[in-house]
Amino acid sequence: MAEKQPRAKDLRALGEADLKEQLAKLRRELWHHRVKAKEGSMQQTHLLPAVKRHIARCETVMRERR
Repeated sequence: MAEKQPRAKDLRALGEADLKEQLAKLRRELWHHRVKAKEGSMQQTHLLPAVKRHIARCETVMRERR
């Protein structure tokens, strides 16, 4: 999650398949961060809410298309 999070405008330019792929990747990343936080080995705790916001941003763009 070191890369800069895309803005909603950038996400709207993506296709449906790309958006779903990115959402799946983010959910795996969130799970990974949660496991590390539970183990106590997570150094960068600020990433948890950042990934959650990114997921919400992707879901919002997908919801707008319906």
